[in-house]
Amino acid sequence: MDKKYITLFKSLAQATAASAETVMDYDHEKGDEKGFETAKTMRDDFQALAESIDNLGEEYQINRGDVARLLVGAMIQVNQLQTRIENLKKAMTGYQTDVIPKLQEVLDNAKTDEEASKLANEKFIIEDNK
Repeated sequence: MDKKYITLFKSLAQATAASAETVMDYDHEKGDEKGFETAKTMRDDFQALAESIDNLGEEYQINRGDVARLLVGAMIQVNQLQTRIENLKKAMTGYQTDVIPKLQEVLDNAKTDEEASKLANEKFIIEDNK
């Protein structure tokens, strides 16, 4: 197996362990003991895998159990990346359709700082949709 894949698999295991730790923190805050224990087991498992890969270095030989764990880890990372991408797209859309046009309008129509402040106070209001 190529050493770049070995490095990738170690990074994948580390990232998945970190993700599980984030879930542990969330479950702890919510008082979800079962969820916490599940996430802790997952974190420990992926940390152990990362350490094993790191310790063996180029001598690391993957086995079926590692393949299964890495598959789960890759799926988790893809889901997290997809969520981040969706959130970034929403942020970009918000800037493009709301913030930038309003800022441009204030800049185009306000000749003084006082006018800019007044117009901005009118434009930058978030109304509750009750």
